[in-house]
Amino acid sequence: MTRVRRCFQLCLMLLLGTPLAAQAQTGSVVGRVFDTQTMRPLSGVVLSVGDVSALSNESGRFTLINVPVGAQVVEAQIIGYTTARVNVEVSAGEAVAIDIRMVSEALQLATIVVTGYGETTEDDLTGVVEAVSAEEFNPGRVVSAEELIQGKVSGVQIYDTGEPGGGMSIRIRGGTSIASSNEPLIVVDGIPLAVGGGISTGRNPLNFINPNDIESVTVLKDASAAAIYGSRGANGVILIETKKGTAGEGAGASFQYVGNVSNMAIDNQVDILAADQYRQVFAGYDQTNTTLGGATTDWQDLIQRNGLGQEHNIAVTGGGRTSSYRVSLGYLEQEGVIRNAETERLTASVSLSQLLLNDRLNLEFNARGSRTTDLFQPSAVIGDAAAMAPTQPVFDADSEAGFWEWEDVLGPNNPEGALQLEENEGTVYRSIGGLRVEAELPWVAGLSLTSNLGYDVTRTENLFFAPSIMRQQAESGQNGTVSRSNGTSVKTTFDTYLDYGLPVGESSDLDITVGYSWEDFRSDFPSFFAEGLSFDLLGPNGVPTAELQQTRIDVQENRLISFFSRVNYSISDKYLFTGSIRRDGSSRFGPDEQWGIFPSAAAAWRLSDEDFLADSEVISDLKFRVSWGVTGNQAFANYQQFSDYTLGDPQAQAQFGQTFVPTIRPAAADPGIKWEETTSINVGFDFGLFEDRFTGSVEYFQQDTDDLLFTVPVPAGTNLSNFVTTNIGSLTNNGIEFELEGAIVQADNPGDFSWNALFNLFTLNNELQSINASAAGSEEILVGGIAGGVGSNIQVLRPGSPVNSFFVYEHIRDSNGNPIYADTDGNGTINELDLYVDQNDDGAIDQSDRRAFEDPFADLSLALTSFFEWKNFDASFTMRAQFGNHVYNNVASNLGHLSRLQGNAPTNLHSSVLETNFDNPQYFSDYYIQDASFLRVDNFTVGYTFSDGRFSGARLFGTIQNALTITGYEGLDPLVGIGGIDNNIFPRARTFTAGLSFGF
Repeated sequence: MTRVRRCFQLCLMLLLGTPLAAQAQTGSVVGRVFDTQTMRPLSGVVLSVGDVSALSNESGRFTLINVPVGAQVVEAQIIGYTTARVNVEVSAGEAVAIDIRMVSEALQLATIVVTGYGETTEDDLTGVVEAVSAEEFNPGRVVSAEELIQGKVSGVQIYDTGEPGGGMSIRIRGGTSIASSNEPLIVVDGIPLAVGGGISTGRNPLNFINPNDIESVTVLKDASAAAIYGSRGANGVILIETKKGTAGEGAGASFQYVGNVSNMAIDNQVDILAADQYRQVFAGYDQTNTTLGGATTDWQDLIQRNGLGQEHNIAVTGGGRTSSYRVSLGYLEQEGVIRNAETERLTASVSLSQLLLNDRLNLEFNARGSRTTDLFQPSAVIGDAAAMAPTQPVFDADSEAGFWEWEDVLGPNNPEGALQLEENEGTVYRSIGGLRVEAELPWVAGLSLTSNLGYDVTRTENLFFAPSIMRQQAESGQNGTVSRSNGTSVKTTFDTYLDYGLPVGESSDLDITVGYSWEDFRSDFPSFFAEGLSFDLLGPNGVPTAELQQTRIDVQENRLISFFSRVNYSISDKYLFTGSIRRDGSSRFGPDEQWGIFPSAAAAWRLSDEDFLADSEVISDLKFRVSWGVTGNQAFANYQQFSDYTLGDPQAQAQFGQTFVPTIRPAAADPGIKWEETTSINVGFDFGLFEDRFTGSVEYFQQDTDDLLFTVPVPAGTNLSNFVTTNIGSLTNNGIEFELEGAIVQADNPGDFSWNALFNLFTLNNELQSINASAAGSEEILVGGIAGGVGSNIQVLRPGSPVNSFFVYEHIRDSNGNPIYADTDGNGTINELDLYVDQNDDGAIDQSDRRAFEDPFADLSLALTSFFEWKNFDASFTMRAQFGNHVYNNVASNLGHLSRLQGNAPTNLHSSVLETNFDNPQYFSDYYIQDASFLRVDNFTVGYTFSDGRFSGARLFGTIQNALTITGYEGLDPLVGIGGIDNNIFPRARTFTAGLSFGF
């Protein structure tokens, strides 16, 4: 042991002593490198003084050691910028601090791109990484960060619910899973969020971020870029960088205000019968039914409104040579187009940075907090407004609640009564932040240490009250309900990594990153529930005696620890190589499956630097890239490897003699549950044409996911439940991406007309490859529950077909293409053999005749964004189109048959019944699988910037969102969400916004 200690001491003396000895005859130069125009730090810059050289890190800092004393010249070089030179006077044993500002070359900008655990220039990328800056964000009323990049990035599709602040789903190159989350990992200022964004009260958990505070959004699409995040990278990674203060000599304080007001109006309504049409159809169907009613009520119009909104944001930024700060406040209020649907948000953020120890140590602190309050419309109110007969009145003075209702419990309920009586509110308090420490280590040139300590704390409050006089409460037997829940989620993160970057010889650069990451997550969900209230007078603010009261607490915990490394190597900035590996350990898996290894490799060749393209007048840049990698998915429920137990309530007790004993029910478990793994390849080209006036990329990708997780039925007696979550099979995604950006019209002089445009294209093929029948219990799994049939499913998981393919009968059509509903065989009745194709010719129509037909995913997606400027005016628009996506119109299938007019509570009808004359429901007819291809103008904006007088720099703007939609889909909206089932979705609105921004 003594010998080992002496050896360690000798090594330490050599490591620390050598630089000190050198410092007696030499000095050092430390500093930072900035872009002159944006003041953004530049990484990967080669700094040199004679034979001494170093690379700047992601914060733009560098250290040159062993620099000879006396007058020296520091030279800074990087592709896309003019070489910068700074004269310095080096003293023995001392460090000289300088700032270097570099000027970008007019035709080739070295854009800085954020990557996992670092930064690089766009020219040095080997993976598929795309950044969208604040100048390119979608304008208008934007509640959540995802909306900023909708239509801006090829391969990225964003679906929203239409509610104010409603939940959103993001798909990057399609989904790689079935039961696990397909949402990408989102990292905010280096802090990874829980996949899906974290806990919320029912709306989008990412609403805590004020979009006005976001500087850039970067998407890591291929495995080479995302594999550094290992077990959470299968669905891509989105890096959100927030705005920081401005550092540098002469940087003073500045103030900025951005505000707007908006109005949202209904874009479309469910196509149901008006009162006069309804009376006509009703009279022709059953003249003996006396329940028709004599009123004329537009139930959809009754529950809808124009949604007003306002937003105000202020920010103060500033700094000096060694420090910077930014403080911001924001307020947003938005009403939905359905009454009772509202969101309100208050945000605050602070960002501080400070350089110490001759600029060798940088401290950054970021913290943001928000309070979001959401009001929710009753869950059934949209469906009830479509189904309620338009000939019935709204109010009834003789009823206890004052609203007209059907006596029959099977009838729809009065939506006005639900809106006035039910209360449903959720509040989310969330804070996220952390401390980042970056240090240039003095012992080895180019060696730096970065450590991040972060937190993400969320507290939710949910309140629900439905009085006993509410019709739905009486029908369900609940007779008055009140509930409260208070969830708390705490996530702590820590990661630290060493980065070593240095020039190798005269033309090569090497950068090595090695790190460790630790994340701990805990959530507590205490809740109280009571039903059968003795009276309603206390409302949501108290609980009288009740027939049933329950208190519960649910605790969720998981932990992830990781080791990772990455190597970047470039030769003459022409041949680029990247390799990474991450080893993750997750508590979500059993002891034998807790650890996973996720490697990646990528290479790029800049062909435009070769002699055969050096003199090309067309091709100014051309880079070929290829990458491979393995990523994972652990975004599913905790404790699936263990059998957990559920305590029975007082209504589920076992009787032993005269004693009733509470039950304890075990759940199913698979101790061998393991990672979903996605193996990806990507081949692509980046190109620039005509001195980079036009730039773009072409990609081909394929993603193969193995060990898919899914909850499947199991044979009775083989487990502790009828269902278990286990690994069942594999699927494949492949497709092509294309992007083109350019200056269509260039301005020769300031104020001249200019036109810049961005176009992208994306194709996707999705196919389920296999299902492990022994694990799943079947080679075919029905999914996609629908309204109208008890336990009915309209989609299927079947090998050889896209995931969630629609599973339907082939309806026989007439010469006009309309579905047949007639007694075609002349036996006196209309049965399924009259209507559907007998696929196996067995003389019967049954499950074996259903076929996998179409799917919800678009075959082709397009987007176009244009920016125009002329004098003080500016304008922009974004258009999107999808082709080949299909939707099951569940509203039409549920309300589109005449038997809805039978009984003591006849409902309204979908207008499709006028075409089909369906007497009975045909839930599984392919008639309801409708092409939902569309073209949509997402937003159109016009602005004017003042350039003279006291308002100089102020900008007025107006935006129309959801300006125009062209589609053949007959439902409410062709974008009904990921699942492709249209079942009374929140109506899409057209939003008109007027705003003002100014600063000083």
